[in-house]
This record gives sequence, structure tokens and C-alpha cells, in this order.
Amino acid sequence: MKFSLSLLTTLALSANVLATATVEARGPTRVGRDLASITGVLSGISDKVGSLHTAINNFNGGDTQPVESASDSLVDAINSGTTKVNGGDELNSMDALGLQKPVSDLKDKIQSTISDLNSKKQKIVDAGKGSLTYNDLQKQKTAALKLSDAIVSKVPENLHDIAHSLASGISDAIQKGVEDFEDVA
Repeated sequence: MKFSLSLLTTLALSANVLATATVEARGPTRVGRDLASITGVLSGISDKVGSLHTAINNFNGGDTQPVESASDSLVDAINSGTTKVNGGDELNSMDALGLQKPVSDLKDKIQSTISDLNSKKQKIVDAGKGSLTYNDLQKQKTAALKLSDAIVSKVPENLHDIAHSLASGISDAIQKGVEDFEDVA
């Protein structure tokens, strides 16, 4: 029987949550706000990925400026989000579990965007922007790795390996684009 990483992640995070003592009454905590802050960062980045995806799909040769601009906005959002995540407090196990879906959804959205980018590769190369696209993908990957490290630093230490595996899926998705455009760099 094969288990997916997502299932194993859910089981591991759930086991950790179940092993944690339950507090009967709790008021609002900063940790809860930090989860909302991180998911807000991921949502903002997802919006920028959506804008980039739209620009890629609308590109049919010629001017690549809309794609370049959307890529720059994405890198800015990732870098800004990383700063915000780094400034927050650590999450508890239950809140860490709440990161699985938004991170996984973002990874899927990036994979789809990279796939569509690769389908436009020849048109991008014909426009003389293959090398620029490769460099933009490198910037995106570098920013995504920093974001991944920031997110992992906020989950409980016993969940770091699982969180790293999940969060690194984002930069791995971008790496596919880097590899796709490496030959035209």
C-alpha cells in the first residue's frame, strides 16, 4: 500500500495534536493570529501566482512586459511575506496543522503556472526573453526557499522535517521551471 506525503503529514501532525494536553478554556492568543498571518501571506502569494498565470496565458508572443511585471510582483510578495512570517511567533501543533492545505494549494497553483509557462517557452525564446525568464525563475525560487525556511522555523521543532518537506514543494515546483528554461539561459 502506498501512502502519500500529504496523508503522512496529516497523520503525523494529527498525532502530535492529539498527544498535546487540551486546555479547557482559551482566549484569543497571538499564536492564532500568527496562523492567520501566515495563511494571509500564502493567500497573497497565491493571488500573485494567479496574476502571473493569467499573464502567461495571455502571452502569445511579442511583448513580455506583462509577464515580467507579474513575476516581479510575485517575488516582491514572497519577500514581503517572508519578512512578515519571520516577525511572527511560533505556532503550536494544532495551528501548524492548519498550514497543510494552504501550502499544498499554493504548490499546486505554482505547478500549473509553471506547466503553462513551459508551454509558452518557444514564444518566450522567440521574443528574446528566455534568459530573462530563467533569471526570473531563479529569483522566484530563491525567494520561495527563504519563505519555506521562515515557515518551518515557526512550527514546533518535532514537526520541522514534515513542515520542510511540505513547504519545499513550493520551491520544487519552481525548480521545474528553472530546469525547463536552463537551456536558454
